[in-house]
Amino acid sequence: MIKRFTPILALTAACWLVFALNSLVWQGHLAQHGIIPRHLTGLAGIIWAPFLHASFQHLAANTVPLLVLGAIICARGKGEFVVVTVGGILLGGGLTWLFARNACHIGASGLIFCYFGYVASLAWFNRTFGTLCLSVVCILGYGGMIRGILPTLAGVSWEGHLAGLVAGVALGAFMSKLKKEPAVNPIFDQAGLFKGASRAPGGRAGQPPTGPFPRSPHR
Repeated sequence: MIKRFTPILALTAACWLVFALNSLVWQGHLAQHGIIPRHLTGLAGIIWAPFLHASFQHLAANTVPLLVLGAIICARGKGEFVVVTVGGILLGGGLTWLFARNACHIGASGLIFCYFGYVASLAWFNRTFGTLCLSVVCILGYGGMIRGILPTLAGVSWEGHLAGLVAGVALGAFMSKLKKEPAVNPIFDQAGLFKGASRAPGGRAGQPPTGPFPRSPHR
């Protein structure tokens, strides 16, 4: 069962490993490689920002919600976790790069807000009892973090939080639509007809032919 949660455990471990290397080897200089809005040099930060943290307290505060919300998505499927994580990093980071203040935005909080937005919106897009319970638990447990999208503190990237939330809801809509689409994949034979269906003179595909037939010669 632990294998199911390997992706989120690996992601969290990567954040701590990068923080340790940045603190012990590079004296914190990696923190300058976050998202710098509307600067070409800051585009690479879209990828690196979730793994970079300004301090131990910053990373410690992000660790528990990252693990819990990420584990919820992992429990739904590893493939779903990968899509939401990659999509959240790229879409949330891209929105931050486009619209955020001119500063260096770092931290996994944008990805956490993406996870929250994704899980919280599942009830609306899927409309099942299971997703309703999941969304309610998520909102009750972490609904207070919504205050993070408000510009209350100068040192907090509320734009990154808001971008992550928007990305999570968008991914929730996308994934729900993807799962609802019927898997129609007709197989055609060389004549262009559905395999298993027959067409004969005077008859429609899949139905016995009607009308007179030529008599087979006797052998």
